[in-house]
Amino acid sequence: MKSKIIFLLINLTLFGLFGWGTVQQITNQQKTNQVMAEVHQNIQEAHRLTVVTNQQLKPLHQTVNTITQMNNKLENTRGRLMRMNGSLHRVTQSEQKIVTGLELLNGHTSTVSNQLNQLQEINQQLVPESTEVAKQTSTENTYLKKLSGLTHTSIQELTRLNQKLIWLSYLP
Repeated sequence: MKSKIIFLLINLTLFGLFGWGTVQQITNQQKTNQVMAEVHQNIQEAHRLTVVTNQQLKPLHQTVNTITQMNNKLENTRGRLMRMNGSLHRVTQSEQKIVTGLELLNGHTSTVSNQLNQLQEINQQLVPESTEVAKQTSTENTYLKKLSGLTHTSIQELTRLNQKLIWLSYLP
């Protein structure tokens, strides 16, 4: 009997421990359920706030789209400006070549101008001599005209003389 009582006491103790453990588990489960309910409420509140935030951010989304479009256009503009700068660089190089060519042309023009001035000086020195030669040529031309006139007269006289002497050609 003593063993039955001990056995019964052990069983009652175990049953008591089981009951106490069950009560503890129920208490813990209630706390967990309460925490889960709070988490659920917080999730619902977070969802509501997320919806409100998304509605509040819609204009910002449009702004982001607009800024993205602006950035794309700015990138296109940057590319065009870079191409334009390249073109301007090539134009500048061409203009530099033109300026260099014009400087060379200016140097050659200056040289030709100096040579023409020298030629003008030489021509001015030749003017008196050329004038003298022109006078002499004019005088010679006058003499040649007179000589031509005399030659013409001589030819006419010789022609008349030939006509007078033509009868001599009939003699044997």
